[in-house]
Amino acid sequence: MEKPAHILVATDLSSHAGKAETRAAMLAQDAGHEEADAAAYGAALPLQTLRAMFERTPLETEQILVNAAKAELARRARPLGEKFHIEVTPVVKVGRVHLGIVAHADEVNADLVVVGGYGAHLVRELFLGATAEKVLRTSTRPMLIVKQEPLSPYKRLLVPVDFSPSSSRALDWGMAIAAGAEINVAHVYEVPNESTLRYASVEDKVVEGYHAVARHQARDAMSAFLKDRRPAETDFQRHILHGHPAAGIRDLAEELRPDLIVMGKHGQSEIEKLLLGSVTRHMLFETHCDMLVAMER
Repeated sequence: MEKPAHILVATDLSSHAGKAETRAAMLAQDAGHEEADAAAYGAALPLQTLRAMFERTPLETEQILVNAAKAELARRARPLGEKFHIEVTPVVKVGRVHLGIVAHADEVNADLVVVGGYGAHLVRELFLGATAEKVLRTSTRPMLIVKQEPLSPYKRLLVPVDFSPSSSRALDWGMAIAAGAEINVAHVYEVPNESTLRYASVEDKVVEGYHAVARHQARDAMSAFLKDRRPAETDFQRHILHGHPAAGIRDLAEELRPDLIVMGKHGQSEIEKLLLGSVTRHMLFETHCDMLVAMER
């Protein structure tokens, strides 16, 4: 697949959001399409602006907010455009943050949405849920959550797979967004009814026989999954693990220290609009590296 041609980075103008802004600009430059939208939501305002709001009507207050956000967004967009030789289009929206991001991404037909992993209001996010998670629940577009300082292009990727079409899409995104990077493809298998077998005191050698079969099936499935794929300038590093998928991927991420985890997300059912998959949610909150979620649209 091709690299993303139109990137939307959503920012609350916090210092943490600056990481997402820079990474989005780096990706736009790497793609060679020279186009990125920067949309600001819920911007922090200087103290003198807040004082002025108390003497204004609601409409005047909203305009003060918008003007302040526009000025700050333009100030941040200008050096990004100059440094990375891209065109940055600043846009300020008013409303509920996650809904505004999803709506604007649809409006501009963004190929990739980039957000920061941490917002300016940490306590509020701990109680109400992170913006990134809310966007993931409702959006149908690929999304990159940036947590680390973007010092260089991505060099080591971890792509957890379950051999589904969404996993295939995730791997395609990984190869497109980080050509030449080391790509670690991981699958965590479980033995059907293992806990029941052990509870029933089934002999260890019998359980190990089930293990061997499941491990062999997982290896065959991995080989078939990767058969017709070859990343540029490197080969896949394969990891077949036994255990709970979320815990297995988290432990592997701690061992490998990737700078990007790429995961697939299935199409939007009504249930998935309310809940994220277990593995995806664990990776979002329990790892420190960036995370890209490739949606099935």
